[in-house]
Amino acid sequence: EEFYEKTDNANKLMDRVWYCLAATDKNVAEEAIFWEHWYWEEGEAEKELDKKKKKKACNHTYTKSTEGKEIDFPIWPLTFTTESFKMHPAIDCKCAILTPIGLKMQPVAFPTDDSRTEFRVDYVEAMGKKLYFIFALDPLMSEEDKTANFEKLEKENEILREWFHEVQWDSKYEIGSAGEPDINPK
Repeated sequence: EEFYEKTDNANKLMDRVWYCLAATDKNVAEEAIFWEHWYWEEGEAEKELDKKKKKKACNHTYTKSTEGKEIDFPIWPLTFTTESFKMHPAIDCKCAILTPIGLKMQPVAFPTDDSRTEFRVDYVEAMGKKLYFIFALDPLMSEEDKTANFEKLEKENEILREWFHEVQWDSKYEIGSAGEPDINPK
């Protein structure tokens, strides 16, 4: 319930680009760029969250490895109820895009009032792995702010910094330079 309060019923997740800073998946350290653009499906923004009826959204993810390999993923559907938040990984079969499973996401932390200095942290169990992902509204968060966020994660959730592998963001990265919309609240 705190998640829905902090996110204004998931509205503060939407119409934003979330930059992945780190994850417990070691392969994330091979990424130079990793962003997700989240938005409500047409006509969904006005709907209230309900216990049973799903409110639908989308996640467009783009990554670029340190070797230059780009992946522009198919749109992943997202669904929200007052009790559940799921991501549905999309598989592009060339003749159709399939979304056979829903991964139950567990929010751990969320920035206050669109803060660019606070983490958004999600947890998911997928393919036998327990994974944490750290996102922010700005890919170039200061080391001081990262340290403060990691200390808070450890104190409040017993999640340790040494579990994470960081995305290799260029210190001169310009928002929008990898095709993402420049839409985050300033």
